[in-house]
Amino acid sequence: MKLFTALLALTLSLAGCVPVDGDPVRPAPGSAGQGSSTAASGADSAEPEQLVVLRQRAEQNGSLAAVLYLGSVPERTADVDAALDSLQEQPWQFVADIPADHRVAAPGGGRELYCIFAVRREDTLFVYEKQDPQYPHQTGRELYCGRDGQPVLLLCNDTPDTPDTTAVVYCTTGRALDWSPRLSAGTGSPEPVEGVDDFSQHPTPGAAP
Repeated sequence: MKLFTALLALTLSLAGCVPVDGDPVRPAPGSAGQGSSTAASGADSAEPEQLVVLRQRAEQNGSLAAVLYLGSVPERTADVDAALDSLQEQPWQFVADIPADHRVAAPGGGRELYCIFAVRREDTLFVYEKQDPQYPHQTGRELYCGRDGQPVLLLCNDTPDTPDTTAVVYCTTGRALDWSPRLSAGTGSPEPVEGVDDFSQHPTPGAAP
């Protein structure tokens, strides 16, 4: 059954934008997906230097996704642009250049602004509305689906203890990851999740300000 589930998840990820549920990180059995295309890797040179370095570091760590917590706004809003503009200048220059179709707000808006992306450009990233807490493994309405590996601005969560979105990454190697971006009550930084690298407090040198 586990073999069937892993193969089904890989098939769905290659087919397009469809929901999934399950454990946070799920390794595929055997060598499924090793022959997948890496055509997107040729576009790395066009990416900002900071983003390229982040991908390299996260991939070396074996992570499937990366997150940058950009800050919080005083009141809940669905305007991602206004939320970004209201925050202090970011050390990540590429964040301001994320296009409109990669800017996502939770239903009803939110207060916490994140930048998230799949580490491998050929992997698929979804963002879903989080379902009823009584059914933690069910996905809600799809808010975003992208297979270009580009960063996404996500505005979500009215309070840290009630995450309202779920991000899912399908890897062409057969692994899959799902998590709900949220802040830790103890540290004020993103809640640690296996398979997700948090670079929020670690700006990458090398790019001109």
